[in-house]
Amino acid sequence: MADQVVVKSSGAVVEVMLNRPERRNALDAALLTELLDKLSGVVALPSAHVVVLHGAGPGFCSGADLEMMADLPRDRTADAFMPAVDTFQQIVFLLATAPKVTMACIHGFAFGAGLDLCLACDLRVAASGTQFASSFVRYGLVPDGGGTWALPRLIGMGPAMALLLSGDPIDAEGAYRLGLVHRRTAAGRHLIDSLVWAEELAKRSLPAQIAIKRLARIDPRLTLSAALKEEREAQRRIVDDGEPFRFLHPVMKSDG
Repeated sequence: MADQVVVKSSGAVVEVMLNRPERRNALDAALLTELLDKLSGVVALPSAHVVVLHGAGPGFCSGADLEMMADLPRDRTADAFMPAVDTFQQIVFLLATAPKVTMACIHGFAFGAGLDLCLACDLRVAASGTQFASSFVRYGLVPDGGGTWALPRLIGMGPAMALLLSGDPIDAEGAYRLGLVHRRTAAGRHLIDSLVWAEELAKRSLPAQIAIKRLARIDPRLTLSAALKEEREAQRRIVDDGEPFRFLHPVMKSDG
């Protein structure tokens, strides 16, 4: 049986591909377990700088595998379903907090839990024609991968509520206008263009990027004074470690 998650490394950039195209990369318990295991391994790689998550076949991810849910015992559906939810939430948290830059490379569709995977990543690139939907409500479910937290932060409460409460899809152009997607690309070029951007990002300082990720996710209710203090402490740690001098030295030398 082929791996349901395929990892491919190229220098500082690591691709992680959902490989269940015959099921539109729908997430079942086996795929989730394998994804968590392989992502954990990638995050632990010292050489990895940017992690690009994408999907094989016609689209990125159609969400949770509804057949998996249909097969659950009716007398204890919740108890049987929640372990998969727990694994999925570990994946979401890992993508969001990993000491790497994480990028979702999206084509075709990203529905339900597939959209939540995208939202967990730091950056999102979408091919023209891609459809996005927080489709949980259409099945009588609620988002369980951070969608109710991430969407309002990304695109504002009004647009987020419209997507969450309706489950209606939007296309890549609409997602870009809302700020859900950072870059659009032509159909068929999503992976090529994502990897080019990933290589550019890998030239930046990873310690600085890690600190920026942490700072950007600090509780938004913090006062400006508290946020400035957090930034000051982060800057001190970076400078103490000598990280800026790797980037400043050539400039200083040429100016001298």
